[in-house]
Amino acid sequence: MTARCIPAVAPSDIDHEPERTVYEALQQLPDGFVVLHSFPWLRPLRNYRNEPLSEGEADFIVMHPERGLLVVEVKGGEPYLRDRTWYRGKREIRDPFEQARRNRYALLAAVEERTSRRVHRDLFPHGDLVVFPGCRYEGDLPLNADARIFVDQSGLTEMTARVLAAYASWERQPKRLSKQQFDLVLDALLPQMRLLRCIGAELLAERTRIVQVTKEQQATLQGLLASDRVIVEGGAGSGKTLLAFEFAVVVAQRGHRVLVLCFNRHLATWLQERVGIETRLVAGSVLEVSTFHAYAVGLARRANIEFAIDPSNKNFWDEEVPLVLEQALDVLRLSGRAPEYDVVVVDEAQDFAPDWWVTVESLTVGGRTGRLYAFLDLHQSLRAAGELPPVPLPTRFRLGTNCRNTKAIARGAAALARAEVTILPAMPEGETPSVRRAPSSPSGAGLAMEEVRRLLREGIQPEQIALIGPSSRERGSLSNVSELEDVPLVSDAAAWRTGAGVLLTTARAFKGLEADIVVLYDLSGFGALFTKTDLYVAWTRARHRLVIVCIGPEVRAAVEAALAACECPDTKLPGSRLGTVTSKESP
Repeated sequence: MTARCIPAVAPSDIDHEPERTVYEALQQLPDGFVVLHSFPWLRPLRNYRNEPLSEGEADFIVMHPERGLLVVEVKGGEPYLRDRTWYRGKREIRDPFEQARRNRYALLAAVEERTSRRVHRDLFPHGDLVVFPGCRYEGDLPLNADARIFVDQSGLTEMTARVLAAYASWERQPKRLSKQQFDLVLDALLPQMRLLRCIGAELLAERTRIVQVTKEQQATLQGLLASDRVIVEGGAGSGKTLLAFEFAVVVAQRGHRVLVLCFNRHLATWLQERVGIETRLVAGSVLEVSTFHAYAVGLARRANIEFAIDPSNKNFWDEEVPLVLEQALDVLRLSGRAPEYDVVVVDEAQDFAPDWWVTVESLTVGGRTGRLYAFLDLHQSLRAAGELPPVPLPTRFRLGTNCRNTKAIARGAAALARAEVTILPAMPEGETPSVRRAPSSPSGAGLAMEEVRRLLREGIQPEQIALIGPSSRERGSLSNVSELEDVPLVSDAAAWRTGAGVLLTTARAFKGLEADIVVLYDLSGFGALFTKTDLYVAWTRARHRLVIVCIGPEVRAAVEAALAACECPDTKLPGSRLGTVTSKESP
């Protein structure tokens, strides 16, 4: 066995004859030696960041775990030294011994930097060797050289012995690199580099093609402005929330008092942020955003009514809260301090309990004839069966065009819900949702973390990624994970939007919001905490990419059947309570 040469080329492929001669000699080093040929490097001057770059090239680097590192400089022709200056013919050349030493220290600095000083120059011998393969020398060597680190033509036939002698001349005391340390040196000098797909650039290109406001939405907005009591139905990604907010802003900017209610507190926070950023209201106008429960709490405080949560009452939030809200309104009306709104807009209306609607109506100036607008998707209802609001809303509009998701994600969601969806031809195709299988919860958590790490390494920003599971962070398989790739995992959607970390949340908490990339994890089966509706909701939160980590066969079967149905529309989906799949492109 002989030395491992990198790159492993035939000597005849080396054009420079002096280097070819030395390469052939170094090839005969025994097993365990690694020889790097023609090794270029680029380093900042004086090794300070932001310094101009300095470049160099080591003709050969010879390494061995028990010997250390040796930089070999080769000088062809018949160089000679006169008055401390080296020449080849009449042309001045660089000092080969100084050149070898400069290369060595640049490489040592690179190894220390890339290994974070886990391997540093004091751990192993390192030195230089200068070879003049085309001539024999006589006379005294310069003071920066030594016979043990100098080889001319006469020494080429005993190159192994001369290399070992050079190593010995630089070794002040016996030091050896462990295999792990030696591998770190090799990895530092020979990094494994791949040119990866730039997912961030792909997402940016896709985003420019996703239409935020369609002609259908514009027509619906005009219809809303012309009607007093309206239901707007639309599937996930049809722009209901954006349209509801835009309508509320337009009405408020005309001088009206507007209340926007929703179910999800994270959605309410996001809309509140947009109120502060995007609205310019005239004097006397009002635009408030709140969840139904938060609004009830706030009004009870204004009326000095106790709001005591009863954890033993399973129906407290559905049945007791609207009663407290009605009581607060009565108290405030007696004192002339009751709020009255010209318009009430309800987003996520499918999640409002039937008993809430009479109270919601009473918040408008006209009561049962007041201006009330409900935006909903019965496929996303958190309740056992989605129902329309039990109050008169005679005008109805339907948004049937998906303008959030790529075609691949939208088709899969339509198949999952057995719903009809129209996809704009200009929407980007995107990637088919990726399904990862895991035999257990810990392995599933590992796969989810692997996906997030990969995305972060590829340049995706934390605020583009949402990890969605069936249960809260504290009860999920990632409860003990605080960060990935030095990026925190956060549970607050508002902090996530500012780039504070990758969001870790649930389908129900994230309903109404969206992310460029969604990774679903801990999907072991359907139950009270995670229903087929929750899977549909989580699926449709992804604008561009969706990764689904399945642990149990039940969820995996539903996911794979939905994806199969996209390719074959006649495929039957197991266990769905919704209608026939129709996924079509708008004309």
